[in-house]
Amino acid sequence: MKHNSLPHLVIFIVCFGILAGCLVLTPPEKGSPCVQIGDIPLPGICMFRSVTGFPCPGCGLLRSMVSAMHGDVARSLEYHRLGLVTILYIILQFLFRLGILLFPILGIRFSRFDSFLNRGIILLAVLFGINWILTLIGLF
Repeated sequence: MKHNSLPHLVIFIVCFGILAGCLVLTPPEKGSPCVQIGDIPLPGICMFRSVTGFPCPGCGLLRSMVSAMHGDVARSLEYHRLGLVTILYIILQFLFRLGILLFPILGIRFSRFDSFLNRGIILLAVLFGINWILTLIGLF
């Protein structure tokens, strides 16, 4: 493995772990705030909300992403407005990094797409900030 493929491998592994985790977890039952592993509900832990009483920028994101990965787009959007966009971004990163690792010559040909994905995380962070502010002031 070449030295320059290590960043691609790290991003690929992280994306794989997130996507696999979202598939292993079960979306919350109606009325339950928690995702589950099988029939075992996981505790909903948000330190920011526990301390301040306000939702954090990612409150509901895990439930949203798990619902999206299980095909329930409507519930995904109910839990967090950016969950579906986040999953799509992670899938794009996963597929791109897989392609680079399997076919290293693609890295040279698709370097513009690499920089587009890298800038995409900044756009996603800005969207999370805007979404959070709108949630806090009660517009959504």
